[in-house]
Amino acid sequence: MKPSIMILMLWVITAFECSAETSRAERITADIQKRLPDGWTCTLISEKGKMGHPHGLGEPLFRLDFINTNLTFNAAEKKGQNKPAHPNLRLHFHDIAEREHVLQTIEAEEIFSHDIPVLFIETKEYVVVTSPLWVNFVEMEIGAAGVHTEEASEELAPLVKALRKYFETTK
Repeated sequence: MKPSIMILMLWVITAFECSAETSRAERITADIQKRLPDGWTCTLISEKGKMGHPHGLGEPLFRLDFINTNLTFNAAEKKGQNKPAHPNLRLHFHDIAEREHVLQTIEAEEIFSHDIPVLFIETKEYVVVTSPLWVNFVEMEIGAAGVHTEEASEELAPLVKALRKYFETTK
């Protein structure tokens, strides 16, 4: 077989695999959106090179970003300041075939204080990862940070409960 035909065939196979994964990600996103608490939105990010990843892990298959712009919490860096922020969460989806690597990376990365991977949940198809940085993520003067105050956690709780319930049904 000519090299140019082989390259074309590899490109078609790769494009089909990427398309199939995108279709699965779109179905999951649509399914999750039906179960979100009032006010929450979900955005699918699947473009290679645009998803980011926590320290130690490679880029995921896709990422889901959740936000509720109807709710706010105080994300001030110092007491007495008021910096309103919206509750939000980012989840990265890795293929279940990478489970051992993801879990080993999570364990190894626990010594870092910033952008460490944390297991959110496992399904039949995915290892879903988040990071303390991506739980109520806020840009601040000192840099980006996740906000873990009681107020911020309470605003996020209905989303986390709905997501866990959804994922439990897909196990």
